[in-house]
Amino acid sequence: MADLTESYKKIYENKKMHLWLFILSFLWTSTSMLFDIAIGKPDTYRQNIFDILFGIFIGAYSLKFLHNAINNINNGVLPSFKGIPWKIYLGMIKLDIVWCFYALAVIFLSVILYITLVHTIIFPIIIIVLTAFTAVFTNYIYLAFAENFDSKGLYNIVLVFKFIKYTFKDTVFKLCLFLLVMPFAALICILFYAAAAITGIDSVIYIAGDYYLIDFIVFTFTLYFMLVTWYFAFPYSLINLYITKIRPLLKKEKYYVENERWI
Repeated sequence: MADLTESYKKIYENKKMHLWLFILSFLWTSTSMLFDIAIGKPDTYRQNIFDILFGIFIGAYSLKFLHNAINNINNGVLPSFKGIPWKIYLGMIKLDIVWCFYALAVIFLSVILYITLVHTIIFPIIIIVLTAFTAVFTNYIYLAFAENFDSKGLYNIVLVFKFIKYTFKDTVFKLCLFLLVMPFAALICILFYAAAAITGIDSVIYIAGDYYLIDFIVFTFTLYFMLVTWYFAFPYSLINLYITKIRPLLKKEKYYVENERWI
């Protein structure tokens, strides 16, 4: 539990930035919802252009935070939104494209195998679950990039399996700790909805579809909590593992690559 509490404690050291994070969550929720309403699909769960743009920004900001934390810049607290270098955006987008391609390729192959050989839905479900689980270890790819904003050598799909080999137990333990927080967050939302229903404010200010003002408020708080947890607290908790186990591994891999090229 120490890793969990220490991570959230670090994230909340700069309390001023949480006001900005909440404002960001408000803008993200409102623009995305209004866009879906404008196109006549208020109940859609597909990502729209605003989800993509805000996602890119918060991803780059998270990498800036992790860079400061790894290199102990300004005590590693949440930095300002200002001054995010373009190389962070470019490097992150390249990594996103490559690693999303790997994930989609695995899922596509599982569907092909289902159609041609297995003919049971269990097989592709297992593959998708394993792919999602493996994706947890790509956090170390982004931590490695965040250290000095150099993506060289971080596109090799074999790396993630080596990360699993060296950090499986510790990473899964940390993941489970953070997943345990989710039911408490869900309980708060349920209690909030229950209180709103009792007081009658759950039907105040109709927005569109099945959404009222109360839904907009809950979505904003939920997004804020998800950002704090999965973009900042969880990857921050992995920094020590990255420094002690992943960084030496990556240096060793780079040494071998350089020698192979030299040969």
